[in-house]
Amino acid sequence: MKNIFSIFIIIVSFLSFLFFVKPKYVELKALEKKKQQLEEVSVNARRLQELRDSLLEKQKSFSKVDLNRLERLLPDSVDNVKLIIELQNIASRYGLSIQSANSEKDDNNSKLSSKKKFSKKVDFDVTSKDYGTLTLNFTIKGGYQSFLSFLKDIEDNIRITDVKKLEISIGNSEEADDYQFDIALDTYWLKDNI
Repeated sequence: MKNIFSIFIIIVSFLSFLFFVKPKYVELKALEKKKQQLEEVSVNARRLQELRDSLLEKQKSFSKVDLNRLERLLPDSVDNVKLIIELQNIASRYGLSIQSANSEKDDNNSKLSSKKKFSKKVDFDVTSKDYGTLTLNFTIKGGYQSFLSFLKDIEDNIRITDVKKLEISIGNSEEADDYQFDIALDTYWLKDNI
């Protein structure tokens, strides 16, 4: 009888372990793993907060004028209308006029355009994807020396631009200094990758 009772206790112990203790043990291990992951996330969040705070302190050390210049140099959004107005202001200083302007937005092979013929062509840096590119095509009419002064002002302008294409043709009028300049230029903006 003692042997049967001992065997019964061993079987009950084994079944208790199998159906009660082992599932609780597995559940406990899963909870410990999740706790460890949450602690890692918490540590990373604290590090990110410290980094954010230090970057905000650095940003506060910059003057308002410097921040505005940086925003003009590499804006955080595309504003092609503002860019056209800026280019028109530069052109008007030299008696030039922008005849037409357009750009294209290429978003997943869909073309978008507006009534003003302004849209965005978006190119991204393949590796970092930190900035976008706006390609702007426009035509200017006027004199050659005035156009050279216009290009010099674009070069000296604080906003980063690259002239990608330049075609020069003689205008339709009989004036000696009447040219048509077809220009394609790229300008850039920072993307918010957060």
